[in-house]
This record gives sequence, C-alpha cells and structure tokens, in this order.
Amino acid sequence: MADSDSIQWNDTMLTGVDEMDVQHHILVDTLIDANARLTDDANDPLFEQITRDLLAYAIYHFDTEEQLMMRYGYAAKAPEEAERHLNQHRRFSDRVVAMRNEARAGKPGSREALLTFLRDWLINHILTTDKELGRFVLSATAKP
Repeated sequence: MADSDSIQWNDTMLTGVDEMDVQHHILVDTLIDANARLTDDANDPLFEQITRDLLAYAIYHFDTEEQLMMRYGYAAKAPEEAERHLNQHRRFSDRVVAMRNEARAGKPGSREALLTFLRDWLINHILTTDKELGRFVLSATAKP
C-alpha cells in the first residue's frame, strides 16, 4: 500500500458512541503502524505478530459492538442490519485468518493484500455499518 493510500483517522469516522470511536481510532492507528512497519517479505515474523494482534483487538472490538447490539435490542428492532453487521464481523475474522495462513505458506503479496483489505474494510465498515449502529445506539439512549 503506497503511503498515499494509507488510512488516516478523521472526524467522518466518528459514530458518536465514545466506546466504539475510541476502539476505531485504535484500529486505524494499528493499520497505520502496520503500513509503516511491514515489509514485502512474506516470511517477515512481524506479519504474524501484526495479524495476531490485529485479530485479537478486532475480536475484542467486535465483542464490544455486539454487546451494544444486545443491550439496546438491535436484532429485535433492526434484524437485517444486525445480521449484516454480525456477518461482516465473521467474514473479517475469517479473511484475516486466511491471510495469515497464506503468509505462513510463503505466498507473496501478503503485505499488500492485508493492508489493502484492512483499509478498505475498515473504511467501509466504519462509515456504513458502524455509523448505522451508532445512530441506533444514540437514539436508544437519547433523553426524551
């Protein structure tokens, strides 16, 4: 990923739900760090570390969002959106694991594929699916 393609945190990514926004910022910072530190070497041990750490943090973050969904009855009130959101979380985790396995097998291009996938996924997920959840949580917690 060229530096010009690197993701940068900005206020358009804010959902209005502090807990989600802080975690999104950490995910974006992790991607920025990975962009700066990863090499093109498919056998780079840093690739294993970054994908492991990223996956662990993403799972923690997904759990946070899923707890918010349960707390505010998202699945009952917006079942299609909730299902789509959960499916995106599962597909993200599956794809990161698959990329780790490809890198372990020595397939070239792992760095570029990982960084492009992460950037595109994070931008799309935050700006659409998470913003939708954020609006729902904010409306559920709004004082009349």
